[in-house]
Amino acid sequence: MKIGQLVKYHIKKIFQYCDTVDHDELKMLMDKKYSKSTFGINYPFCTESSLIPKKESKRYWTDLYFVRGKTVRVSSQWVITHTHQFKEYLVNKGISDQAKLEDLIYTDDETNHAPRTSTRVNSRYRGNAIGNAQNLLVRNILSNLGEESFNQEDWENTKTYFENKCAYCGSEEELVIEHAVPINKVSLGEHRLGNMVPSCKSCNSKKADKDFTAFLEGNEHQIRRIEEYMDSRDYVPLGDNEQVAKILEMAYQEVAVVSKRYIEILNELFPNK
Repeated sequence: MKIGQLVKYHIKKIFQYCDTVDHDELKMLMDKKYSKSTFGINYPFCTESSLIPKKESKRYWTDLYFVRGKTVRVSSQWVITHTHQFKEYLVNKGISDQAKLEDLIYTDDETNHAPRTSTRVNSRYRGNAIGNAQNLLVRNILSNLGEESFNQEDWENTKTYFENKCAYCGSEEELVIEHAVPINKVSLGEHRLGNMVPSCKSCNSKKADKDFTAFLEGNEHQIRRIEEYMDSRDYVPLGDNEQVAKILEMAYQEVAVVSKRYIEILNELFPNK
């Protein structure tokens, strides 16, 4: 089970704990510093819906919860590195136990890693795998969401923002464009100016498909600097948006279906090939 799903699964139980066990816990969960030290996230676990600035709205799930006289929304800014601390919180508060949590995660992992039936009958050395086309489609979709436009000058301004240094290690070596949140169907990064940061080739290679917060784990200064840059460019990561993820999964699977259909059509034209 992904961290976002794990959090959503336990939200009502956490708020029930606030209602029935520790009335002061809600106040703590609405505190940014407490949430940072407890879960590792950079935003309050929850915030009163009426107090969330418009530009921050995408950092919270849309569901509303009424807890101890307050209507709140829960932060959606979770990444895989927050999993351990969140599980630890649930166990320490008696909201869940280790066995139940492991069962949830194990069951979901089994489902997600079940082998998919191949749509290809033939297997050819160095042929073009359908997964390449599927991944390209997902990247194309995520790279073209919204109506934002930017040019070379904007990119130069971005490098200036980071003092013409690598956003990750501070190196002044040759810089390349790096997406802080990877553009794939797991991380849901986008090709927007606010998600483009300068990186040395070494960090670009090491980071690969990691989210910037996971790659910079423990380096709070650099994480915060990148987040401040994102804010300055009005970029809000999609986070663990299940609706977007489901739509992209549909597109991902549709590529295989379309490919199979046209292979069959062409094979009928040349039955003896």
